[in-house]
Amino acid sequence: MNSLVKSYGKGLTGIFLALTAVWIAMLIVLPQARMIERAFTYVDRSGDAANLSLEIDRAYTRVFDIDIDLRDLNGQLAAGEASDAAPSGGLPTPSLTPSPSPSLTPSPSLTPSLPAAPSPSLPTPSLPSPGVPSPSLSAPTPSTPSPATPTPGVAPSPFASPQETLPREEIKARIAALEEEKAGLQARIAELEVQEAELTSTAGITESYSAKNFTNMSELHFRIFLSTIVYALCVTLLSFVVCYPVAYAAATAKSANKVALMMLGLVIPYAINELLRIFSWVMILEKQGILNGVLDAIGLIDMQAGEGVRFVASNGAVFTVMVYAYVLFMVFPIYNTIETLDKNQIEAARDLGSSTWRIHWRVVLPHAKPGIAVGAIMTFMLSAGSIAVPEIVGRGLHPDWFAQVIYRRFFEAGSWNEGAAYSLALLVACIVFILINMAVFRVGIRDIAK
Repeated sequence: MNSLVKSYGKGLTGIFLALTAVWIAMLIVLPQARMIERAFTYVDRSGDAANLSLEIDRAYTRVFDIDIDLRDLNGQLAAGEASDAAPSGGLPTPSLTPSPSPSLTPSPSLTPSLPAAPSPSLPTPSLPSPGVPSPSLSAPTPSTPSPATPTPGVAPSPFASPQETLPREEIKARIAALEEEKAGLQARIAELEVQEAELTSTAGITESYSAKNFTNMSELHFRIFLSTIVYALCVTLLSFVVCYPVAYAAATAKSANKVALMMLGLVIPYAINELLRIFSWVMILEKQGILNGVLDAIGLIDMQAGEGVRFVASNGAVFTVMVYAYVLFMVFPIYNTIETLDKNQIEAARDLGSSTWRIHWRVVLPHAKPGIAVGAIMTFMLSAGSIAVPEIVGRGLHPDWFAQVIYRRFFEAGSWNEGAAYSLALLVACIVFILINMAVFRVGIRDIAK
């Protein structure tokens, strides 16, 4: 405090402290207090209003699952059309024109023959969904055999699935049935929301402080929560494996120009928007992307015959994109700590006959523990709370992350109290990780601050 007053004077120091206090109160304390309050506030909708709210929630979940099924089926149509047209060299069939875009999902304008609205005389079929299971509001499932669908929480195989061998006419029929069911569900949701608003305005709702928002978490959501913690740990470990050699090389480089070039190479990608960096990786890893193009060029696959690996259909692709997105948050803390190491210790250990592995284990890593702890904390928290990467990279083709579940609770199910409870659970998990991390590396707040 005294140093601030001496450097900037009492006036500027007072303004700085006031702005800091306002920032802490408005952007940290009050939002967190409000989230905690909503997390422990249970909304009890009495009677029919509660049933309507549950039915609307299930309908929104089913619509989300149908969108995933439609993308998969349309992708199968596009792949089948490309494989049929490529060997013969002839023109594609007029019923569907494959999109030149590298995306697997064709534009809706490519299927003009499909019905856009439900027919009142036809029953609405219910098809299996790879997403969150929920009872359907539609009529019983037709007798047509159902394609194999992935188990919730388990990523589909990136290779060709049995669904791709279905006849094209059957795939088109399934697409038509799903679009009809989706339109019916959307009309039903609008009707139910009107009824819910009327019942709520007359009967009202009861709010009470309770932990039911936590205890009512479904088994599927709890498994996704635990999986997300494991996924974030994997991203953190991969980031350390990738970033430690880079940080060590930059910190021990004898040429200042070499260090400047290395840092410039790390920083330049971050001049591009994060979403653009994510989409660039999608174009690399998708089935018609750059990586499969390289494999096709060297003769390992034949893309014209419909071959190709669906890399985006696994969490490995999500891990790769996250490591790339958060690499600086692991590199710079480690670099800063290794740079303060007396390089004579490394030379002395090497002169005494220590191997490279032993030098790092006994000299470099113990000194870099605070930087490793900071990098691990930042990378873990960013990856555990990330929604852009798992939502964009192969959406619907790999298991959900908990941030996606939280987003749907807030903005699709409209259950803000449950969303707040889920967010608080994730925050507590991150705090526990920070405490465990500090205990494992035996560092304190002062060591991390350095």
